[in-house]
Amino acid sequence: MTPLMIGYACIGAMFVILILGAPIGLAMITVGFVGFSAIIGMTPALAVLKTATFETITNYSFTLIPLFLLMGNLISRSGVAADLFRGALLLTRGWSGGLAAAGMTASAVFSTVSGSSLATASTMTRVAYPEMKAHGYDPRLATGSLAAGGTLGILIPPSIALMLYALITEQSVGTMFLAGILPGILAFVLYIVTILIMSRIWSPDPEIAAQAIASEAEAAGPARRFETLRLFAPAIILFGLVMGGLYGNFFTPTEAGGVGAALSLIFALWRRVPRAELVAAFVETIITCGSIFLILIGAEVFGFVLSTSQLSNELVRFLDGSGFGPWQVLIVILVFYVILGCFMESLAMILLTVPIFFPVVLANGFDPIWFGVIAVVTVELGMITPPVGMNLFMVKSASRDTKLTTIMTGVIPFVVTDVIRLGILLAFPAISLLLTGRL
Repeated sequence: MTPLMIGYACIGAMFVILILGAPIGLAMITVGFVGFSAIIGMTPALAVLKTATFETITNYSFTLIPLFLLMGNLISRSGVAADLFRGALLLTRGWSGGLAAAGMTASAVFSTVSGSSLATASTMTRVAYPEMKAHGYDPRLATGSLAAGGTLGILIPPSIALMLYALITEQSVGTMFLAGILPGILAFVLYIVTILIMSRIWSPDPEIAAQAIASEAEAAGPARRFETLRLFAPAIILFGLVMGGLYGNFFTPTEAGGVGAALSLIFALWRRVPRAELVAAFVETIITCGSIFLILIGAEVFGFVLSTSQLSNELVRFLDGSGFGPWQVLIVILVFYVILGCFMESLAMILLTVPIFFPVVLANGFDPIWFGVIAVVTVELGMITPPVGMNLFMVKSASRDTKLTTIMTGVIPFVVTDVIRLGILLAFPAISLLLTGRL
């Protein structure tokens, strides 16, 4: 077999193994090692495997991954999500669909310290869904808005997805974070508009809502409102210190992660988070890091197959000869992302596909920072697209009494909103690039 044929065989084997449910990191390492052995030989393949493992684990740039993950895990267990929801509720009280809007607002703020779509969806569902249910909200609106709100965690800085994209494409992490801010705000605004519209179609049960509002009015008071707003502050302060220090050139992205993790630990201790929860946060960080670094090693090994087989170059030549224009090529890539995002975790998908598509994107003259935002937004879309979007199952696991079909129905308006947002970002690249100074 020619190296190119081996490259195609490796791509096919990867997807077969993933469909069978194998861990993506192990799949990439195994397929990459076997493919590279077939092209170059066993001894060079063993050397590549050793080198890829050592260089990935000892790469200083990758240190920021566990630091930002730890920051998000500590904050998730510090009761901040509940405080954010109560604080957001003060801002949206009296709105049509106010509780759903509060859940979306809390998700947006929580995303600034979480960086994870799945964590945001799961945490905010546990906090906000019982409250919406008590107020008689239609479960379609409640669960659909929470599933969509979770996707803000993958775009609003400090996004782990944007971070990984920057690292594997050798772009600036700080620039990628800046590029995600305005698209994240756009997503939040469009989601709020969607909630205001859908709350009039899927209106709450009037009798239950009246009882809940009466009870809430008795419990609420100026002192409690002040306390809620005071507890809203830590997430904003943490985000401001970490991102402000980063963009003020006071510290590097890795140092920003260290500052964020340290402040999160101090905040967790101040809130007297139980020792078991603190240990669980560290354990969860270790497990997640192990998974991510295994994928990073796999991506490095698999990358050798792509380069030695000339698969990426062949893909560029094929698309050039197909008669497709740059935008048609981009649409094909984005459709592939949506389909893949329906059944694959976002970080794994980015690490698997970006090494393949990135040369194609550059060859067609697209800005790599802008494409990173577009790719992440498209991944978001896949994560809430029925029937197998990952966020749908996270919301289902956090609201056990809700049928999965109900969640799928509820998320459809937000899928439409995401398609509109993607169209806006494609038509106006300046939205992503304005803050980066790349216009």
